[in-house]
Amino acid sequence: MNSILKLLGNNIRNIVSKQSELIEREAVEIRLRVNSPVFIKFIRNEIFMDNGLRLSKKDIDETISIVTKNSIHAYEKEIRNGYITVEGGHRIGLGGDCIYEGDLFKGFKNITSLNIRIAREFPGCSKNFLKFFVSSKQNIFNTLIIGPPMSGKTTFIRDVAANLSDGFSNPHFEGCDISIIDERGEISSVFGGVPQMYVGRRSDVLSYCMKREGFFMSIRSLSPKAIISDELGSMDDFETVQYALKSGVNIITTAHGFSLDDVKKNIYMKTILENNFFDRAVILKSSNKPTAVKEIYDLQRNKVIYSDVG
Repeated sequence: MNSILKLLGNNIRNIVSKQSELIEREAVEIRLRVNSPVFIKFIRNEIFMDNGLRLSKKDIDETISIVTKNSIHAYEKEIRNGYITVEGGHRIGLGGDCIYEGDLFKGFKNITSLNIRIAREFPGCSKNFLKFFVSSKQNIFNTLIIGPPMSGKTTFIRDVAANLSDGFSNPHFEGCDISIIDERGEISSVFGGVPQMYVGRRSDVLSYCMKREGFFMSIRSLSPKAIISDELGSMDDFETVQYALKSGVNIITTAHGFSLDDVKKNIYMKTILENNFFDRAVILKSSNKPTAVKEIYDLQRNKVIYSDVG
């Protein structure tokens, strides 16, 4: 919690510190908006703090100055993606007046809202489901992890990566070389080039690397048994996934959606699924418990092999 408090302007810090213990245990987001009270989302509920005391532009500016160490230009590349990653792997989403050069987004002129997404590790959250990722012959199933916002897709796939990298005993899996293509820096929560979250001792991380280049580079130079990446859904993904599979590399990745049918509304994902690129699909629940698994499909047999619907 101290790593977050020290990033906040004085007024905001005083407000947030009143609930520091609860925030440390259960908060998932701290939202700061000009002319609005501090708003905190917890795992099970959400609250406005300090009896509706509204934040000023000065409060936001002071926090931004602390976060960027008074050098916002040093963070231009991250800001163009709409966020800043800080020590501990926490991510600060930005809102305000957008600046464009032609059709190219360049950043913000006035930042008027911040969303501090609190990075958390849930070691072992995938433990009960690892048997669905590997075969009795030590092969890894090509797996798509599907979930809506806040369902814990990134947390879940991070734990899968760590387990596949280190190996596990039930069922027995020796562990293998993993390449993590972390296009948005979320899986390993990189800060200053160093992963803030544990991703395994046999894992190589390519942070802020475009998915296409990351897949091609890792296959050519890192020799992974499996590649783990963040969300699919763009035009290039069909060719990228196809190249990896033809190279004999397995893939575990994520997609945004509530179900398989929901994912297929994306024309690129529909094409990938209809070409049978994936063996398994893990569907996460939309619930107050991140990383909760709803169903697992065997896509090759068109069969549900695990269900916790309720």
